[in-house]
Parts: sequence; structure tokens; C-alpha cells
Amino acid sequence: MSFFAKRTLVQKICILSLLFLTIPTLFFSFYLYKKQSQELRTQLIHEQGIAIEQTTKTLDNILTSISDLSRDIAYSEPLNNYLGKHYRMGLNKFPVWSEKYLSEIIASIKYSLKYRNLGISTANIFTTTPLEEEGSYFWSADRLVNLDFFQQFQEAENEFGLFYLDTEQTEIFHDTCGYSTSSADKNIILLIQKINTEYQGSCMGYIVFECSPSKIFPTLFNPSQNGNYFAWFQDSQKGYGAAPPPNLEGLLNDDTNSAPFFINSGKEQYICCMMEHFDITIMNTQPLTFYASNRPVFSLSLALASFAVLQFILLTIFIRKSFHQLHTDLNLMDAIIAHGFKEKIPETRSDEIGMIAHRYNILLDKISSLIQETVEKETTQTQAQLKALQYQINPHFIYNTLSIFSGYASQHGQEILAESIASFGQILRYNIKNDGLYATIESELRTAVSLINVYNIRYFNQLRLTTDVPTCVQKIQIIKFLLQPLLENSILHGLVSPNTSLHIHISIRPLSDFMEIQVRDDGDGMSPDRLSEVLYSLEHPSETLPDSSNGTFIGLHNIYKRLKLFYSQRAQLTIESLEHHGTTILIHIPADVLKEE
Repeated sequence: MSFFAKRTLVQKICILSLLFLTIPTLFFSFYLYKKQSQELRTQLIHEQGIAIEQTTKTLDNILTSISDLSRDIAYSEPLNNYLGKHYRMGLNKFPVWSEKYLSEIIASIKYSLKYRNLGISTANIFTTTPLEEEGSYFWSADRLVNLDFFQQFQEAENEFGLFYLDTEQTEIFHDTCGYSTSSADKNIILLIQKINTEYQGSCMGYIVFECSPSKIFPTLFNPSQNGNYFAWFQDSQKGYGAAPPPNLEGLLNDDTNSAPFFINSGKEQYICCMMEHFDITIMNTQPLTFYASNRPVFSLSLALASFAVLQFILLTIFIRKSFHQLHTDLNLMDAIIAHGFKEKIPETRSDEIGMIAHRYNILLDKISSLIQETVEKETTQTQAQLKALQYQINPHFIYNTLSIFSGYASQHGQEILAESIASFGQILRYNIKNDGLYATIESELRTAVSLINVYNIRYFNQLRLTTDVPTCVQKIQIIKFLLQPLLENSILHGLVSPNTSLHIHISIRPLSDFMEIQVRDDGDGMSPDRLSEVLYSLEHPSETLPDSSNGTFIGLHNIYKRLKLFYSQRAQLTIESLEHHGTTILIHIPADVLKEE
């Protein structure tokens, strides 16, 4: 610790950067490279195992379908009847019957080859009974006797066999059988199905399917298309696809099951999987040594390590230069303090060090300006208080004066005027009273009644106010002066004829998420165009209303703005009006922001 404590700040930063940034980054790069290489290899082997297992199952299903098709044809009723009678008594005695069954058999074979689409190029039937004429899918079984794969099939004594013929064997097979195929493949896959008699179990012939390897096996087995899959036919001791490993016969064993397994041969590793129903092994090759340098993880690790070293070098250079300028500025600050803050630091940089110099330069100006602003604020505040005291009116003087007027009117039989003056006094007291921004619904309703009493002087008792407000909501506080502008709006715009009356109804009810306030009148209402103008002006307060509306709906604008200000955008104010049939104003206030007194 003593060694570290004696170092300069630049040296401390460089040492800490080396110990806690550069070296850990290098170690992490090497660890990341090794770890990711192992994980990539494991993942690659797992994915290739799944891929080869799926490919093997798919091919096994295709070959099983071909085997099932050959068995279906071999045991079909027309073919068995035809070959059975031919086998027992000969068909030269029944030419009409023979031609009928032969046409049915040929039609069935053509249908199967066309619509099953299993990669079968040609299907032929080799019978053990003499034929008067070969052709049309029927051939003598004697043509197969000397062929190697047929001899191997007979020795196995199986009902079904699958063999892979190379180019030479394919040519011998076609020359011996005396027919050619439409397939362009030089190598073919032969599937042989024995046809036995129904009663004695004797062999009446063989169905031979000639399949194209390129149609059965996908492009993964085609080396010309970068395929690296290989299929090994155990019975034929031959393979199709990419190059097989050397000495493959010795590497494979009879205990292999259908699960993927691995074979190491030289520098290559083979992932193998054997078909469940056929002696065919599918394999894929990959290098035994995994070179992660070709993977993005190697590039990332190398870039990370290089960046750590380069970062340390550049950081060291940058820190040394930056602290040199900082030391210079500190010396200048000491000189400025010594000379009574009369000088400034030269601002030659735009980085953080330059910002320090800039902030230090404005510090002195800021201190003097703050002192001057403080003096000015105190002077202004004192003057404002004096003016407020000079212009302040004592509200009690107004209330007492209105009480005198009301009493005088009552003494002279002017009860309506007296009641109106008293109501006006209550309204004035409510408006001038400085008791906060909120008032109870009960207070708002009392003020509404007083307001109607005052206006009835002007309109000769043509106004009638009714309320429907439950007791449970009367102590709830809402923003002050909410009902008064709505009532004034209904009176001024609803009562246009001197010979009519106006009924205003106020209803307040709690809902699940909102409290609904409804002010409805049966006055003159508004036309659709007028209603659209009013609604548009509420949504766009910054735009100027038409001339006919200036000053008319100030109360509505005031309420709309205060609702949004106090209760957020969830508060809603809607207007419904029908010309000559009245207007309804609905206000919805969120219930979760309301409180009782």
C-alpha cells in the first residue's frame, strides 16, 4: 500500500487500469475462446446427430413405403389369380381371361408408380413359369439366376431384399434382363419382393422395383452439390454419396442400433445412424480437430484482447496529456485567488478540463450577479407588500354593507330584493373566501341556489333549479367554482325569450371509476354547427373562436382547462345539445383522486 500511496494520480490510474481492466480482459478473452469453442463443438455434434437421425428416419420411411407397395402388389388379387392359374394350368387355354387379368395388373402397377411418387423408375415382374412372350412388365425369372445380387437374395431366403448396384452391375443387369430404363442414373437401387402361391407357398415369381438414388436420397448425398452425407449398403457392401472412410467394413459392427454413433478414422470423425428396417448406415463427416479460428468466437476473442491492449496504451497517453493541462490550470487558479479574483483562466479547450476553466471563469460573475439579484428581489417584494396593503379591501365591510341593504329592503316590504341581496352576499363571501382550491359539493350546491335567487330578480322568477345529489357525495371535495359557470352558461344562453321559463337540473352520482356531474336545462339549445364550434374550441384553446363566441364561453373554457390541470387527461367534459330542446353538460372526474372533507 505504501508503494501505491506514493504514486501520482496518473500512475495510480494507469496501474488500476492495467490490473482491473486490461489483464482481466485478456484472461476473459482466452477463457471465452476456450469455453465457446467447446460449446460450439458440443452443439455442432448434437445438431448433426439430430440431423442425421432425422434424415435416416426419413429415408427408412421412404424405403419402407416402397417395400409395402411391393408387398401390396405381390399379394394383390389380380396378380395372384393371374400367376396362380398360370402356375397351375397355363394361360394359353384361356386367352380372353388372361388378357383381362393382365390389363388389370398393368393398370394397377402404372397407377402405383404414378401416384405414389416414391422414386421408383421401373417395376417389373419376373415369373418362374414359362411365358409365351416377354414384355409389358412381365419377364422370365431365368434372367436373374446368374446375377450376383439375386443369388445373394436366394441364399438369404427372405421375402424381401434391397441391393445397391454400381455402374458395372447396373449395365450387366439391364443387358441380362433385356430392357432399358428411363432413369439417367448410372447406379440404381433394386428392391426384390418374392411372390408366393396362396396354397402351397411355392414361389411364382419376383417383383423388382428399380429406384433412382438421386430421387430417394436428398441433395445432401450429392458431392457435386457440396453434400457430405454417405449411405452404406451392408448387403451390397457398396455406398452412395460422399467419399466413405477407408476400411469401413471393419469400422462398422453388427451391434449398432438405430441411435447415432461415432467412428473416428484418421483426421475425420463420422456421425453414423443405421436404419431400423434395412441394413443401411447413413453417415456424415466432420474434422476430428475443431478449428474455432474459423468461427466468430475466435474473431471476437482476438478483437477483445487486441482492444484491451490498445485501450491501455491510448488511455495512458491520454491521461498523461490531460493531467498536464489540469496541473497548469490549477496553478493559474492559485494565482487568480492570490490576486483577488481579478483575472480569468484562458479557455483553450472544449473538453471537461476546458469546461472546468469555463465554469471557474463564470463563478465570479455569478456570485456578484446573485448578490445583486437578491437585493433587487428583496426591494421588489417589499414594494409589492406595501401596494397590497394599500389596495386591500376588508371583506367584512362589504358583508356588513350588504346586510344593511338586505335589512332595509325587508323593512320596506321588498322581501324578494332582500333575499336576493342576502344570496349575493353569500356568493360574494364564498368567492372571496380564501380557503383553498377545493370546496365540498354541498358548498357548491348552496352557492348554486344563491346564484339562482340573484338571477330571478332579473328574470322575474322564470328560473327553477332542482337537484338530485345523494347525501353520501355531498362531503366530497371538488375544484372550487365548478357549478357556478355552468349555471350562468345555461341562464345566459338557454333563456332567450322573456315569456318562457328555464328549468335547470343538477344531478351528481358516483360510478365505478368516475363521479358524474350533470347539468341539464330545457332552454333554447344549440344548432349542430354551433355545437361543433364550441366543442372544437374546447379541444383547440390556442385557436381564436369566431367573433360571435368571443367572451361567451369563457366559463366553459375555464372549467375545461381546470379539469385537465387538476384531474389529468382522464377527466372529461362533454356537451350534448339539441336546438330549441335544451343542453346537457356532463363532467366525469376520476374517482381515485376525489377526497372527502
